[in-house]
Amino acid sequence: MRPLPERPDLDQLRRQAKELHRAAAAGDRSAARRLRRVSTSTALAAAQLALTREYGFPSWARLKAEVDRRRAASSPRRSPARPELQTWKGMRDWMASLLQRRTGQDVQAWNRRIKSARVRDAAALRRWLNDNGVTGYAQRLLVWEGFGYPSFMTAGIGDLIGMQYADRPQLRPVLDAILGVLPEISPVLIVQARKTYVSLVSGRRTFAVIQARTKSRVDLGLRIANAKAAGRLQPARGVGNGSMTVKLALRSPAELDGEAIRWLKRAYEENA
Repeated sequence: MRPLPERPDLDQLRRQAKELHRAAAAGDRSAARRLRRVSTSTALAAAQLALTREYGFPSWARLKAEVDRRRAASSPRRSPARPELQTWKGMRDWMASLLQRRTGQDVQAWNRRIKSARVRDAAALRRWLNDNGVTGYAQRLLVWEGFGYPSFMTAGIGDLIGMQYADRPQLRPVLDAILGVLPEISPVLIVQARKTYVSLVSGRRTFAVIQARTKSRVDLGLRIANAKAAGRLQPARGVGNGSMTVKLALRSPAELDGEAIRWLKRAYEENA
C-alpha cells in the first residue's frame, strides 16, 4: 500500500489517475494490471478507483475526505469562517484560472484565436469552443468576453442576494443557515450569486443551488448521481440552471438538520 503524503494535493492525485488511465489505454501492461485489480473496465473511473485502493481507501470520496481533513489540520487554527462570497471580478478571475489550467492558454490568447476564427454569434462560438475542447465555466467566460457580460456578473453579490429576498425576508435566515454550515462541508469552496439563485461551487463545478422559489420555502438543489426522489428528496426541476438532480424544500432554518447536511455533504463529495 502506498503512503499518502502528509499534505496531499487533490489535483496531483487526479493527474496520477489520468496518467494511469492513459498508460493502460496505450497498452502498458503494468498499468493494465493495476486496473484489473479493481475492475474489468479501462475507464478513467477505474483508474481513480485503482489509485484510491493503492492508497488504502475504499472509494475516491473517502480519499477526497482525507485530503480535505489533512489540509484543514495543516492550516492555522482559527474559528470557522464562511466561504468566500464571490464578487463578479473574483468569479471572473476564478474562471480565467480554470481556463488556464485546463488549456494551458490564458484569456487573451483564446480571445486572439476566437478573433481569427471570425465566429458570428454566441451560439457559433460555443460550437467552436466545444470543437476545441473548451467547456463549462471556461467556455462561458470566453462567450462573455466576446459578446458581453450579463448583468448578474457586474452587480454586487450583496445586491443580488438582497433582491432575491426583498419580498420574502422571512426566508433569509434559511440562506444564512446553509452558508453557516458550509465550513463543515469543506474549508475551500466558493459561493456565487446569480440573478435568482446562489450557487455553491467546489474546485470542479457547482454541486448545490440555493433558490427561494416561493414566499414560503427555499429549495436546496443538489447534484447527486443516482439519487432517487423519495422521502424529503424531491425532483429538482426548475431549480438553478437545471444541473441539479434532487432538492430539499426548506421552510425554516430548523429544517436544515443533520440529514439535510449529510445530503449537502454527499453532493459536495461527488463533485469535488
